[in-house]
Amino acid sequence: MGSKGLNLLIAMANFEKDPDIESKNTAYLELFLEKKILYCGYKEIDLLDLETAKICVRERLEFAGGRSYPSLFDITRIKQSTKGARDYLAKEGNALVTASAILIGSPMLKMSANFYIMVNRPQNPTRMFTSKKSALEWLEQYK
Repeated sequence: MGSKGLNLLIAMANFEKDPDIESKNTAYLELFLEKKILYCGYKEIDLLDLETAKICVRERLEFAGGRSYPSLFDITRIKQSTKGARDYLAKEGNALVTASAILIGSPMLKMSANFYIMVNRPQNPTRMFTSKKSALEWLEQYK
């Protein structure tokens, strides 16, 4: 092995994870915490029902470790959700969330997110976004 290869191996061995970014991957979620904002990306889910919503909330709460955060919820890969799941997420599911930015990507998700905000009336400030950058800018005020 040449000196370049050896130097690369040494650099990789000394690599330390960025202490400002914590992350966790579960069956339904990709979670990470960066700059005091919690990112909660839902994986591909055909139907988000009450049971799955409860699992997702439990996993998020475990990851948050009892701390409250402004949160970005990326729901772009959820195809549908039940009324029970939406009701739960709007109330009990908002524990330890100081503000919710919901990232959507399709007209169907836009209808669902609008319905969720208007009918379920989440207990914290909640807005819908099509741009991650805009969502993060809005969440900054809730840090």
